[in-house]
Amino acid sequence: MNKHLTSAMRRATAAVRDGQPQQATAIIRSALNLGGPSAFTPDAEAAPVPPGNVAPRDPSGVPRLATARVSSGEPQSSGRPTYPLGKVVTMLKARRAPSPASHGPAAPRTAPADARFISRTFQGRAGSRDYRLYVPATTSGVPNGLIVMLHGCNQDPDDFAAGTDMNRLASEHGLLVAYPGQSRRANMSGCWNWFDPNHQRRGDGEPAILADLTTALRDEYGIASGRVFVAGLSAGGAMAAVVAATYPEVYDAVGIHSGLGYGAASDVMSAFSAMNGSGGPLRAGPATDAHPRLIIVHGTADKTVVPSNAASIFDAMEDRLPVGRRSVERIAGSPNGRSETVHRLERDGVVVAEMRIVEGMGHAWAGGSEAGSYTDPDGPDASAAMIRFFLAADGSA
Repeated sequence: MNKHLTSAMRRATAAVRDGQPQQATAIIRSALNLGGPSAFTPDAEAAPVPPGNVAPRDPSGVPRLATARVSSGEPQSSGRPTYPLGKVVTMLKARRAPSPASHGPAAPRTAPADARFISRTFQGRAGSRDYRLYVPATTSGVPNGLIVMLHGCNQDPDDFAAGTDMNRLASEHGLLVAYPGQSRRANMSGCWNWFDPNHQRRGDGEPAILADLTTALRDEYGIASGRVFVAGLSAGGAMAAVVAATYPEVYDAVGIHSGLGYGAASDVMSAFSAMNGSGGPLRAGPATDAHPRLIIVHGTADKTVVPSNAASIFDAMEDRLPVGRRSVERIAGSPNGRSETVHRLERDGVVVAEMRIVEGMGHAWAGGSEAGSYTDPDGPDASAAMIRFFLAADGSA
């Protein structure tokens, strides 16, 4: 079974578990191309368009305007036959076995059996979002930190958790991991609205929802000071930059993978320019003494969000902070892997910013698992690099 069917099965299972069999049916039918309401788009990530329009999109969340079409907002018949759920499941199972020429996607490595991966809903002042929460097994009962993981377009929390393999790594360090899911009501393609001015400011919109969710989890689980982090891929990486800039006192470090900086765009057209490396200067967040540390991962072959965006974010960090030392390290890859160039900014003996540029990698999570979408298993392990960076400030990595 390819990775898109794998993702569909995960989502359908979660829907059944949450008492939504009709949604499970729609997900499976979409995966099999059987018609019915579409639950995901297998070929590309997506982003917001004006209400009533549907357009194919790229992973950073900007629509391909040339192919946009008008929709009434109601499910449209595809003209294909539909089947009852039992028949659909039988057909899907028949497709699960890989062909003799294919070994199929790698199975995700699992976290300890006594850890939990649960579904929840958060209701905050600015709105609500469903989310998945990985609760590690710890001897003290108190997690060693919290990472908020923001998926890209056309992904969901289960897909993102599987692709990044973050739960398994978090279990080794006793870290709590939250995976907020973007609402399809807020964005029909499940993208975080990183380029919408209504979602770029403190006290409102998605930044407020995510920051309030973070602080609620921090307080509920008694997370220690200096141990709260946020990271994301593509549109999720861009939103991680937004939420860290607008709520710098909440987050101690931010990870931006194949994303864009805060204020890189203010509408769809400027988003295209920013993705192509022609955006304007990045904005600073509110005046404060809080400056979350920063790790960036980006591929040199990324044609969706060009790698100059990574350099812009890194340079803006250097401009904001008095840095004592800047260094560059070249790390050779394994025979089948990818090499990378690592740039670091250091202040008072602590690395405050790290940019990892991966040779030959496109728009994908470096070192991720094929069990999820938008991953490059040949890349260096971005999840491990982020955890190491997040925990390095106090020497616990």
